[in-house]
Amino acid sequence: MGKTTSELLIDTISSQVTDVFGIPGTHGLSLYEELRKRVSRGEIRYYMPRLEYGGAIMADYYARLKGNVGVFLSVNGPGFTNSLTALVGAYSEGSPLVLISLNKEFKYRHRRQLHDSGYYDLQLEMARQATKASFRIYSPEDVPIIMERAFKIALEDKMGPVYIEVPVDVLEEKGDFENYKIKKINRILVHPTKEEVREALNFLSECSKPILLLGYGASRSNIISYIERLGIPVLTTIRGKGSIPENHPLYAGTIFNLKEIPGDCLIALGTSFNDLETSRWSIKLPDRILHVDPDVNVFNTSINAEVTIKASAEAFLEEIVEKVNLPKWSYKVEEKNSDIVDNTSEITHDYLAKVLDETLSEDRVIISDAGTNQVMAMDIKVYKPNSYFNSLIFNAMGSAIPASIGGKIASPERQIVSIIGDLGFQGCFNELITAAQYKINFLTVLVEDGVQHFLRLNQKMRYGNTFTTDVFQIDYTKVVEGIGVNVIEVKDRKDLKKSVEEAVGLSLKSPTVLRVHVSPNSIPSRLITKG
Repeated sequence: MGKTTSELLIDTISSQVTDVFGIPGTHGLSLYEELRKRVSRGEIRYYMPRLEYGGAIMADYYARLKGNVGVFLSVNGPGFTNSLTALVGAYSEGSPLVLISLNKEFKYRHRRQLHDSGYYDLQLEMARQATKASFRIYSPEDVPIIMERAFKIALEDKMGPVYIEVPVDVLEEKGDFENYKIKKINRILVHPTKEEVREALNFLSECSKPILLLGYGASRSNIISYIERLGIPVLTTIRGKGSIPENHPLYAGTIFNLKEIPGDCLIALGTSFNDLETSRWSIKLPDRILHVDPDVNVFNTSINAEVTIKASAEAFLEEIVEKVNLPKWSYKVEEKNSDIVDNTSEITHDYLAKVLDETLSEDRVIISDAGTNQVMAMDIKVYKPNSYFNSLIFNAMGSAIPASIGGKIASPERQIVSIIGDLGFQGCFNELITAAQYKINFLTVLVEDGVQHFLRLNQKMRYGNTFTTDVFQIDYTKVVEGIGVNVIEVKDRKDLKKSVEEAVGLSLKSPTVLRVHVSPNSIPSRLITKG
């Protein structure tokens, strides 16, 4: 007796992950009936968010923290379109999100149906623009083949999202086979060729003051042993924080607002040299650059490199560390003293970052939202790989809370901290209901200042006026407590440390919001300090 498409889909999903996210609908009844059976047998865990926007982001960050795919199940039409923000974010930032969406009945594709997009191939064609690959399943026999291919493509560096579409009338079709093999797919690194290794070694042999620059792509793996063998100064981008512990002797600092990277040779691993991290590409770089990345599309676009190598950071370092003996020297970015004074009762961004940095455990994972809060979060140190998520590129506002839920489900043993401004909070606090329902314990730091700082600052600088920069104020305490989430509110500077400690303690046992009233006139020193 064969299996239905629904059975095969859940078979393949449960062979790859222990957790799945999704929002059901009448289109997917047989799929969710099969999922119900597996959940009841303890074969897989299921999480239903409040909206596909947040749920797909949960699956995205589950993937990032787990080092595996994250799977989100969507109905067609609005369910699919609500998932697109996460899909594009995963494409932009290299996350192995697998979005599985239904579509209306294929045999009646020319007739209008519930959740109809008006054009049958619309979802597939939209997804193709923001994925590494997109597939449609036409029969049960397609399922094992397509799912295995999807997981492999998603997990091969540069990792990225894959879209799978299933017409509703295919779900209950039965295949003519019983025996098929399902194997778990692991992350697939891209290794340099022998010629590329030779070229890199020739480049490095001529360096007298080499310096490493590690980006987000380098922060995904534990590469510290390779870094220590090289023994040269290490800078990181903001998104590359965590690729080396920030208390390590070789750590030199971040390049944010730095005017010049010293040395005669730059070894750049896993970075795209985006505008915000390079002061709109004005940072002065060493004359000779070796650029390593699994995505060839980043080569010679923002900067020109003497040598480019298509490879994962970890795979590249593994090939070269035992074959080079680089000249040793030292360098540290000069730290600027932020304006942390004690003669005021107001809480500033800098002071909040300082207290959080001093209070959180070394096993912290920082996930920041879009806005001034993410600039503040740059000053919170991290000490392990895969510990710092500060988009700076796609930068979706209202993503930090669902991202933290996904991250905590993936790594329940780690201290997950969401940092978010009040406007972003208003856009996604509904997912705290998900956290309360499933007892996902993490800390959300609500940076409440009533203002879109970054927008206001730029408007004043350019036009001398501001518009729509004030955030409508609500009583967040009442709202969040109504959901069943802890709230610790702090308004005075002298109470901040105690409140942070209390909130951190509560977050170990239940989801907790630390509501911090930050001065509306505060500006993070990183926005006004140049290196």
